[in-house]
Amino acid sequence: MLRALRGPDVPAITEACQDPDIQRWTRVPMPYRESDARGWIAAMRSRENAGEALEMAIADADSGLLIGAIGVVQLNWRHRWGEIGFWVTPEVRGAGVATTALRMLSRWVLGPLGLERAELRIWEGNAAARMAAEKTGFVHEGTLRGAVIDRMGGEHRRDVDVYGLLRVDVAAERAPERRAELGGGRVPTGLVRDRR
Repeated sequence: MLRALRGPDVPAITEACQDPDIQRWTRVPMPYRESDARGWIAAMRSRENAGEALEMAIADADSGLLIGAIGVVQLNWRHRWGEIGFWVTPEVRGAGVATTALRMLSRWVLGPLGLERAELRIWEGNAAARMAAEKTGFVHEGTLRGAVIDRMGGEHRRDVDVYGLLRVDVAAERAPERRAELGGGRVPTGLVRDRR
């Protein structure tokens, strides 16, 4: 499930962000400390209240424990698009958690939230994120050559692949032939927000 980030998540976020893959493919500080997690939650609440971003915990549906994070890290209301970012803990990688969370959030932002475009920016070499993007219908639109400096490789520059999903793409999923192609199931559109 997706829910609000909260204070008790700080230890789990801190532990997760020690993972070399999260450090390599995201923008988390290195080294990552509990103060970074507390500051991130506070900053995200402030940005959410200002309508600039929305970060959620990916949580185990039974226990409610944090197993990842996903959010709209940049919102452009004038042009109605948002950039999504996500990570999951090593223990749940390969189990479809990132794909499910990405499907849930992208359908919500392109539905009830009112955006027309969702975007992912995936660094060269991040095959797991690329797979989640493609499984959820995002289309590879191009490559930003040499767009970022590899955090783990000195000054080596990496390309960034841009993936996009439009509201019209999601609407097309409702067509019977498209539903069959996607496995026949409904795409979850609710966003669970637990404010405890």
